[in-house]
Amino acid sequence: MTSSTPKPKPTVPVALSAEAIDDLIYDARAGDLEALTADIANLASQNTCAESQIVASAIDMEDESEGGTGSCVLHFPAANGNIEILNFLLQKLSTGDAAQRTAFVNHTNHSGNTPLHWAALNTHIECVKALVEAGADVTVKNDAGHDAVFLAERAAWSASAEEVKEDENGDQEIEMTVGEGEDEGENQQPAGEMSAGRQVVEWLLSSEKSAGLESSSGAKEGEGSA
Repeated sequence: MTSSTPKPKPTVPVALSAEAIDDLIYDARAGDLEALTADIANLASQNTCAESQIVASAIDMEDESEGGTGSCVLHFPAANGNIEILNFLLQKLSTGDAAQRTAFVNHTNHSGNTPLHWAALNTHIECVKALVEAGADVTVKNDAGHDAVFLAERAAWSASAEEVKEDENGDQEIEMTVGEGEDEGENQQPAGEMSAGRQVVEWLLSSEKSAGLESSSGAKEGEGSA
C-alpha cells in the first residue's frame, strides 16, 4: 500500500549520487560481481572512505511517489537467491562498524520489507541463513504485519496448492525484484520432499534468533499486502 506521507530518508555514512547508487544496485541485481567489486572500490577511493561505508550507503533514496523502492543493495541478491553476491556484500559490511552492519542488514524499504523478507518469500534458504547469521532480525514485520516466517509459509502453502500466479493483494513488489532469466523451476522439490518454502520456515523457527516466533499455519491466499 502506498503511503501518502513519504518516509524520512535513512541516514547513510556517505552521500552517494543517485547514479552511483543505481550502478551498485544494478550490479547486485544483475549478479555482476566484477562490476560490483570495481564500483565499490572506485567509490571508496573517490570518497576517501572504507568500502564497508560505500555498501552501507547503497540505498534507493527516491520517494515511492517517484518510483523509488527504498530498498538497499542487499534486497536484490536476497530476492534473486544470489548467495555469491549477498555473501560478498555481507563480507564487506563485516569489516566496518558492527552496529552499522546490523542496521543495514535490517533496513526496511518503503513497504517495510527487509532483505530477509524478500529472501524468505522467494524461498532462498541459503540467503535466509546468511542474513540471519549476519544479524537479520527474524521478528521484524513489514507494513502488512508479516514477518519472514509468514511469507515463507505462504510461499510453501502456495506451492502445495500449485498456485502459479500472484494473488491480487499479494507481495507484488517482492516478486518484481526477481532477476530476469532466473530458472523458474529452481525451488521446485521432487515429490515427497519438503518444499523450499517449508525448509525456510522450519529453519527460521529452529534458529536461535527466532525465540517467540510461531508458525503462522493456515496462511490464506490474498491475506494482506507487502
